[in-house]
Amino acid sequence: MSKKRNLTQEKIILASLEVLEKHGIQNLSMRKVADAMNVQAPALYWHFKNKQDLLQGLSSYISAQIALPDAELSWQDKARWLAMQSHQAMRAVPDGAEIMMKTIPIDKSRLNIIDCLFCAFFDAGFDEEQTLALCNLIDNYVTGIAIDETSQDRTLAEVGPDKIHGLFTSMFEREDMQHLRVIPAMKRHAEAHERFDINFSFGLDVIIAGAEKILETTKGS
Repeated sequence: MSKKRNLTQEKIILASLEVLEKHGIQNLSMRKVADAMNVQAPALYWHFKNKQDLLQGLSSYISAQIALPDAELSWQDKARWLAMQSHQAMRAVPDGAEIMMKTIPIDKSRLNIIDCLFCAFFDAGFDEEQTLALCNLIDNYVTGIAIDETSQDRTLAEVGPDKIHGLFTSMFEREDMQHLRVIPAMKRHAEAHERFDINFSFGLDVIIAGAEKILETTKGS
């Protein structure tokens, strides 16, 4: 049986993940994926029409990794669960957040996630316009945080952890900076473990707390 007949969308997606790991999304191409699979590029077009179509397939793969929350959870916990699951899924794939940002939510898994979040807000008492705005806010927040973390990871790899540590140490020790009240807090934050998780959870709590306040105002009016 020919290699073209052995090709499946799943195998192409897995090969694409390897290419992303080595080259990043900017250098992802049908040719590089084909080379990684030891086939000719035209063989891939039976499954994906072009790079954008391949990115759609990758977004479907990411969405499929996101588990839906328990139906009995509160709307707040459903929102937290979906946000955290989405964040983890994006971070598990090289440039996963950028893939989601560059693609359209048309696959079943992704639409199920959006619908679950929509129902959580709508059933809590938000109107349709507020619900859609909250869904977009959560999505933008999660994607933005994941992109920022990926960018920091890339900078760390390119510059080197020792170099970055030295730059921060020098800045923290500069005498002309000691009057700034933010410096001690920045130093503690830089030394903290899991600081990305702390930032992510706090921002999510702020969004949900704001939504709770809006809901209270709406119900009270």
